Amino acid sequence: MLRSVVARSGCAVVLTTHDLLDVFTLADRVLVLESGTIAEIGPVADVLTAPRSRFGARIAGVNLVNGTIGPDGSLRTQSGAHWYGTPVQDLPTGHEAIAVFPPTAVAVYPEPPHGSPRNIVGLTVAEVDTRGPTVLVRGHDQPGGAPGLAACITVDAATELRVAPGSRVWFSVKAQEVALHPAPHQHASS
Repeated sequence: MLRSVVARSGCAVVLTTHDLLDVFTLADRVLVLESGTIAEIGPVADVLTAPRSRFGARIAGVNLVNGTIGPDGSLRTQSGAHWYGTPVQDLPTGHEAIAVFPPTAVAVYPEPPHGSPRNIVGLTVAEVDTRGPTVLVRGHDQPGGAPGLAACITVDAATELRVAPGSRVWFSVKAQEVALHPAPHQHASS
């Protein structure tokens, strides 16, 4: 109803919300504030499918990793980890970038896995949240302040792996599931 009232009035509306449903149903564009600063701004679909900020990633429900593009085209983090993915545009060596991928693309292992997935990271579980038939497993915040990586697995898998806060696990993600984007430009706060 609110969307139709706004559309009929022809007025611009600024709506403050933390409700993703409000964003999808009412907004054409979204502005993400993080620590009082504009972290990103753009069309709803762009911001929610490829967020460029910690808070945007958390709201959109995707993983975000910050780093710099290395000579081999991988994203190198402050901690020295390499993330391989598909660049959405030309990303020259040395440029800051982000890797974005959904928690559903993450496999969880109790030991370091061996196989074809290029992205493997060991982490300590910070939280385990059951959401119907799935369990969201989230690690502690990453070095450099990015949110803890998340994996979405079945209840049976979580039970079998005995995943609990404090557990040490390994996340594995195929490079084809990871999109590499340019890092966001900092916006001046008003």
